Amino acid sequence: MLNTSGLLYLSARIVSAAGNLLAVVIFSRLAGPAEYGHYVLIFAWSLIVYGFGAQWMRFAFFGVYQSERFGEYVGSLAGLLCGGLLFVALILAALAIFEFFEPGFLIAVFALICGMTLYEAAFEVARVRLDVRNAALSMMLRALFTVLFGSIGLWLGGGARGLALAIAVAHVGAAAPALRTWSGLNWSCGSRDTAIRILRYGWPLMLSFGIGAVGQSIDRLLLAHYLGTATLGPYGVAADMLRQSYMVLGETISLSLMTVAKSHANNGDVEATNCTLRRAFNACLATAVFGTAFFVVFGDVLLRAILQPEFVAPIHELIPIFAIAFAFMTMRNFYFAQVIYFTNASFLDLMVSFLFVVVSASLSLVLVPAYGPHGAALALMLSGITSCIAFMVLGRRWYKLPIDFTALGVMPALAFLFVFAARTAAELIPGGPALLIVNGLAFAVVGGIAVRRFGLMNATPAVTMLGVMPLRVGR
Repeated sequence: MLNTSGLLYLSARIVSAAGNLLAVVIFSRLAGPAEYGHYVLIFAWSLIVYGFGAQWMRFAFFGVYQSERFGEYVGSLAGLLCGGLLFVALILAALAIFEFFEPGFLIAVFALICGMTLYEAAFEVARVRLDVRNAALSMMLRALFTVLFGSIGLWLGGGARGLALAIAVAHVGAAAPALRTWSGLNWSCGSRDTAIRILRYGWPLMLSFGIGAVGQSIDRLLLAHYLGTATLGPYGVAADMLRQSYMVLGETISLSLMTVAKSHANNGDVEATNCTLRRAFNACLATAVFGTAFFVVFGDVLLRAILQPEFVAPIHELIPIFAIAFAFMTMRNFYFAQVIYFTNASFLDLMVSFLFVVVSASLSLVLVPAYGPHGAALALMLSGITSCIAFMVLGRRWYKLPIDFTALGVMPALAFLFVFAARTAAELIPGGPALLIVNGLAFAVVGGIAVRRFGLMNATPAVTMLGVMPLRVGR
């Protein structure tokens, strides 16, 4: 599954995930449920505005750039991002003037957007320039600075808004290594034609990323609206922890295997492309099904070990629902949604994102007032399943991403067998270390069978090392 670059990305992503986990533990203890829920609300609005205002530009750049005109494309990207941030600032200023939101809340939102924009743009350029070391270093620094600056901000009494400002500063500091990639580029020579090309490819992504962010945040917004930030805090902690866990391998697959597959496709090597994509499918599937099995069995124990009781009690029954939701989102985001980079049908992402937000909003409006956090989690799960299936079905009309049907049958069966065995063991063995050891060994066995059977850790000639392959994305 992994090559040298993939191992670097995976190592950095593991460090990043560990840092994020530590941050959740520390922030939740320092802030408490209500204040942490306030921060989750700020972050949710930041993601929505970021999706419409800047995030899509990064992926549009990846979809169209040409290596021989790289400086021109980077310069155009920088100009577009500055314009996007200016537009966002004007919109937020208008919201403050007309008193739709408190100015302090909007300042925290804008600071997060600026920090994320700088970090993500710098990381994307480092990624496509094949500067894996600096990209990986930026990932690790973001985790370190998030924990450090966020803890200081809360310790000094900054509350949710102070935490948001600290996280923004952390993103800016973490961008420094990736920004070194820009030093040798004549990025100031951006052109109008190149900017238009990025916009032409990316306008469906602008809508789809913004709409998708609304769909992924609507459960949180409605939960805060109906039940307050004290309820949102524990819900957000559990959801974020599981989401980050799935993203560790999901992002590694996207950064390594998907990038290599795209390069093979640009070079016209159909066999190598399909081989790499099939490996990416198997890696995503393993992440999804075994991640779900892990959290169904160990999730409650894990959360009780690292979180305070007031965070765990309201949400321990939601863990299986979150696990299934993020399993399907992993398959959607890191495999089936990647179809837009192998065809000109970038509008597919917009179509599926629109479907996602309609389903998520409709279910949330019905379920959240009636069932609270349980309703919000169910809405998230059902909308995630719907959007994954939609991308899988619609995407094949433009580009048939390979599906390994043997893996599709074997891996879920192994995961189900593990969960069944764990439930049986719980009836026979008293709870405690003995049960955890038995379940841990069983999980290692079924996981090892999948790794060996489908070669998830093998490097094959078809998966050329990212660091030695010239990458040219776009036509």
